[in-house]
Amino acid sequence: MEHVLKWWIIAAALVVLFFIIYWFSSRKKKAKPAEKIYVEGLRALLSGEDRIAFQKFRSVADLDTNNIDAYLKLGDIFRKKKRFDRALQVHRQLLLRHSLSSEAKKEIKRAIAQDLIESGDHHKATLVLEELLKMDEKDLGVTTKLLSEYEEQGDWEKALSLREKFFKDKKGKNRKILALYKVFLGKKLKSEGEFHKARVIFKEALRYDEACVPAYIYLGDAYYEEKRVEEAVSSWRKLLETSPQAAYLVFEKLEKALFELGNYGEIEKIYDQILRDDPQNIQALFALAVLDEKRGRKAQAEQKHLQILDQEPDSMPSKLSLIKLYQDKGEKEKANQLVDSLFDDFLNQTERFFCEKCGQSFSEPHWRCPFCKEWNSFGI
Repeated sequence: MEHVLKWWIIAAALVVLFFIIYWFSSRKKKAKPAEKIYVEGLRALLSGEDRIAFQKFRSVADLDTNNIDAYLKLGDIFRKKKRFDRALQVHRQLLLRHSLSSEAKKEIKRAIAQDLIESGDHHKATLVLEELLKMDEKDLGVTTKLLSEYEEQGDWEKALSLREKFFKDKKGKNRKILALYKVFLGKKLKSEGEFHKARVIFKEALRYDEACVPAYIYLGDAYYEEKRVEEAVSSWRKLLETSPQAAYLVFEKLEKALFELGNYGEIEKIYDQILRDDPQNIQALFALAVLDEKRGRKAQAEQKHLQILDQEPDSMPSKLSLIKLYQDKGEKEKANQLVDSLFDDFLNQTERFFCEKCGQSFSEPHWRCPFCKEWNSFGI
């Protein structure tokens, strides 16, 4: 009896051992194809073969539900195809899993944030990025994206706080951007009629960057809006001293303000001084030529416009002014030659202001490129 029982125990042990070996063997066989297919998916992704990569990662997900990265890649491909709802669904479902490592949670939330950014839901993207930053303040990628989202939404106070805390440089570029944050914040206050508060902010901008062009312009505007014309002129004249290359941006404002103050003759002295400091300043020379025209000094105006064309042959404003001057003098042939030249220029016309980073052209300067979002890229 004991002998029979002993054999039954041995048989049962062999059966259990068989099933254990079978289980490990099948698991190993299952793991090998999943790993191989995953690598194939990565290769397809790197080669730009998204359809094949998607099929591979879906197969991996079916074979090995613990492969978090395969699911992440599937969601990323959905995002790339602009199927943001599916991308978010895949990525958010991953967060429902138990026992996720801290790093896995961060990786998933980064993917969700990118889904939201590309879908245009900047508010929700910001909330996710803020959570990520709390999880790891040293994550420069998250910090940079969060800063970009604050800028995108015009939350200049948060952008300023974040940039001051995490982004520092020795060349001063950071302070120039901080100054522009203040400028945009001040512009918002000015548009709401808060002129005093706006001026305080513009002055704070100048403490970050004493050569901040828009700060001087909008500070003067905020004074002018409240009929404080002399202080407006003072602000604009400071711009001429700190950033003479951008002086032309306030020429029209200065002429109008000085006329209101009964001191219009001062504008000619201003233009003369700019030209003494910078003889190649075409904008100041053109402004003087226009003044000559207004005062009937047509010969002097003509000479100045011709001088401008020597430096800048395609100057449309000077060509137009000369056409009128020649017509008034009865010199029709000269006028017609300029009309023909102007027509050729018009056909090949390009915008005046170019972003130095992306090359996009605009009819007016921007302190931040609307296309590539680069700061201070217009050389002003």
